[in-house]
Amino acid sequence: MKALAKVLGLVVFGVLLLAVALLFFLTRIFDPNDYKDNIREIAREKANVELTLGGDIGWSLFPWLGIELKQVGVTPVDQPDQSLAEVGSLGLGVEVLPLLRRELRFSDVILNDVSLNLVRNADGQGNWETVGPQTREHADTGSGSVEAPDTQREELDIAVQSVNITNARILYEDRETGQSVQLNDVNLETGALVEGQPFDIAFIGLLTTEQPAMRMRIDLQTVAQFDLGLERYQFDAIDLKLDASGAPFSGRAVSLQLQADSVVDLGAQVAELNQVRLSLADLRATGAIKATQLDQDMQLAGRLDVATFNARSLIEAFGQEIPETANPRALEEVSMAANLVGSATSLMFEDLQLQVDGNEFTGSMGLADLERQALRFRLTGNRLDLDDYLPPVDEDAAQEPAGTSGGSKSESTPMAWSDEPVLPLGLIAELDVDGSLDMQEVVLTEQVIRPFKAAVQARGGMVNISRFEGGVFGGDFAVTGQIDARTRPVTLSAKKKLAGMNSIAIQEAYDVAPQLRGAINLDMDVRATGNSMQQWMSSLNGRASFDVNDGALLGINLEQQLCQAIALVNREPLGAPVGSQDTPFSALKGNFRIVDGTVINENLVADLPGITAKGRGEIVLPTQRLDYRLGLVLKGDNIEMPDSACRVNERYVGVEWPIRCSGYLHNAASSCGVDTEAVTQLAGQLLGNEAKRKLGDKLEEKLDQQAPAVRDALRGLFGQ
Repeated sequence: MKALAKVLGLVVFGVLLLAVALLFFLTRIFDPNDYKDNIREIAREKANVELTLGGDIGWSLFPWLGIELKQVGVTPVDQPDQSLAEVGSLGLGVEVLPLLRRELRFSDVILNDVSLNLVRNADGQGNWETVGPQTREHADTGSGSVEAPDTQREELDIAVQSVNITNARILYEDRETGQSVQLNDVNLETGALVEGQPFDIAFIGLLTTEQPAMRMRIDLQTVAQFDLGLERYQFDAIDLKLDASGAPFSGRAVSLQLQADSVVDLGAQVAELNQVRLSLADLRATGAIKATQLDQDMQLAGRLDVATFNARSLIEAFGQEIPETANPRALEEVSMAANLVGSATSLMFEDLQLQVDGNEFTGSMGLADLERQALRFRLTGNRLDLDDYLPPVDEDAAQEPAGTSGGSKSESTPMAWSDEPVLPLGLIAELDVDGSLDMQEVVLTEQVIRPFKAAVQARGGMVNISRFEGGVFGGDFAVTGQIDARTRPVTLSAKKKLAGMNSIAIQEAYDVAPQLRGAINLDMDVRATGNSMQQWMSSLNGRASFDVNDGALLGINLEQQLCQAIALVNREPLGAPVGSQDTPFSALKGNFRIVDGTVINENLVADLPGITAKGRGEIVLPTQRLDYRLGLVLKGDNIEMPDSACRVNERYVGVEWPIRCSGYLHNAASSCGVDTEAVTQLAGQLLGNEAKRKLGDKLEEKLDQQAPAVRDALRGLFGQ
């Protein structure tokens, strides 16, 4: 037995020795470089690429079936002048004995000096789309049999000791859009890639774009794990750092760091990003997001919490100019918390809690369509001081006096309306907005609007303000309007209602010299075309009606004007002006037509003490001139006049005493005075009536009893 065992041992040793000798012979005698042409032909037939093998092929058989390639080039067969990929050197080994157990054990996979060129031509076709086995139609043999796939084939157990890619470069060029993106200085290193076992990944690279010109350094560290059977991939302890600079940041460097854990489960069609920690300048955010239905209509859900940060510093960190605001500390304290809801094309912040400089907002906000930048918001809040975020007020202009009561006394021509564009038509054409804002209080131009409600819809160049209302100046306002920028010239329309507004407060708020006191009620429906104040004033059309109760016309004493008119008729000089400089009234109302910038009124009525005022005239808005005629009618002959020269009698009752206002809008009150020409005509008419009356009285005395028939005829002749 010992002899047999010894013989068997010698035989086994001899076989192993022979095998080693054979392998040594194969690796020394067999040269794979002799088969380069065969390898190229296989690549052409199976992968539809032209393969260039510039260097010698190095190889080994045992214990690793290894290969080393240098200066490898890959070009699509149908685009021989378009290099798809180049590899400086490639090393790969497969352990031989595990193959017998259907285990695929790779050694370190090493790629160096890799260059990948991806080009999409002007027709939208990529140079990589023809790579790989090409589909071919086979003629039907008539047998009706189809070779079934081998579903019973046992899957290989694959493992890779590591992957090491150094000095790689990827170029993507889209000649249809002119966009070009490069990823340079790429280095990728992994641990052992064994299914079900965690391994490290380290990646660095430099991303460069031309539109816009930007550079971004990418540094990624994570621990990965995969299960090919379940199609589940897990990434723990993700640490991503991005350092960007370029045109979008005005040359400044911007740093972002993201830390998170992630799971991608293609079997369940779910992807998650958990334990998110984001840092950008002094902004710090935490949250999580989950995507479901990855292969269908992807849905997003998650949470985002942003700690208080300085938005001004963030804007500066992005290399953008910080807007100049009236409050230099505006936007220094911003925070947000919200639930994330969205899809592949949308992202909304629901249950939003937003704080801006102590102002609180709740509701929802986001983009209903990412491509169209379709903004949607429904916000409510406590208080918002818009003045803080507007440009600083010019102090010199702010200190300029508005004028005395009754309007300006200046006779100078007012400044012409500006013809500078007002609306940003390009921006309006791109807007896609649907939102509403309800605030307990809004401050604008130092006026407190309480409450304030607004709703706006804008899309395709049409802006619809469906609600803009609130309480201010002791009353309420409600405005609706439209801006149609789809055609030229632009058209605008608005409906405006004011109820019980303090006219003095309105005039003072907008630096207009007060000319009217009282609570205004206004109903206006107007439209205009163009994009400047000059064009709007010249094209304004529509209607308006108003009434003011228990007020006064400031800077004009209509009673004194009436006294002056009566004194002219009485042919007696007036004494010094007496009484108030204003004209109180219990009611003032009228309707207006607006035709091409001219405001026309024919039914102005004012109820003054002992006097009724009737008015008609027009205001030409393009030139800011007015021409108004007032008729003052005495209610009775017992009114107490301020001067004996304007004493009245029963013949003055019912007569319209003419007053004319002709001048500019800014000095309307001071432009009013007695219409002497009309008063002269009126005086002649009154004297004629008086002569008729006296002649009629004398004739009546003589003919009273003698000729009643003649008396009656004369009465008819003289209008008695």
